[in-house]
Amino acid sequence: AAEAAGITMITIHGRTRCQFYKGTANWEAIAAVKNAVTIPVIANGDIVGTASARAALKASGADGVMIGRGAQGRPWMLARVAHEIYGTPAPDIPTGAQFAQMVGDHYEAIVSFYGKVMGLRVARKHLGWYMDVCGTPADLRRRVLTAKDTAIVHRLIAVAMTADNQAEAA
Repeated sequence: AAEAAGITMITIHGRTRCQFYKGTANWEAIAAVKNAVTIPVIANGDIVGTASARAALKASGADGVMIGRGAQGRPWMLARVAHEIYGTPAPDIPTGAQFAQMVGDHYEAIVSFYGKVMGLRVARKHLGWYMDVCGTPADLRRRVLTAKDTAIVHRLIAVAMTADNQAEAA
């Protein structure tokens, strides 16, 4: 019916609404849909890197994967998975000052798009994800996420994203 209506691709999140983020995605349910249609099917749910992408593709028979939470704070994850599975060019994974610059640029783009007040609010979740990746200490994290001035946040980004305990970004 979907194909007859003109649908040309389906993306399926293999988790029920009641599950929210609990339990595991049901990639086998995605396989049932894949077997019932001829259009491309994209699997989503619990895909956080190359290993889980491979497992989802194998279990579902899907034509591709969609990565959501696995890319939070790691925007290169999509290109990395594509590189490791399909041999596309390897992404540059920023570290240290490059990571801080990328985060600062993203922050500026958010503030520019949403304006200072709303941009500050919208940016907090992204900054939190980035700080999770680089292991920013809790006290510095709190200062970044509670600052009410965009210029102060921008200055703190340089410190927070290059913390000495920066974890492996990949």
